Amino acid sequence: MQVVKRDERRESFDRDKLRKGIERAAERAKIDKARARKIADSVVKDVENNFRKSNDVRSTDIRDRVLDRLNKEERKVADSFRNFRR
Repeated sequence: MQVVKRDERRESFDRDKLRKGIERAAERAKIDKARARKIADSVVKDVENNFRKSNDVRSTDIRDRVLDRLNKEERKVADSFRNFRR
């Protein structure tokens, strides 16, 4: 799966990059590491399952899916992830 960035660059989907971003958001939200890892794994699996048939996926669609799942799993992590910009 290729991720189409906001500036139209393309890169391969990297589950570790997504997992680390979610774990960093969980750390900022003061969630314990084991819980953060569990949340990240669950969200990454959901993203992969949801977009597995797509060749190109917009990064904003992935972000929306992540936030949707995080809102259900742990609202504080969703807020932290939402506020994170590179």
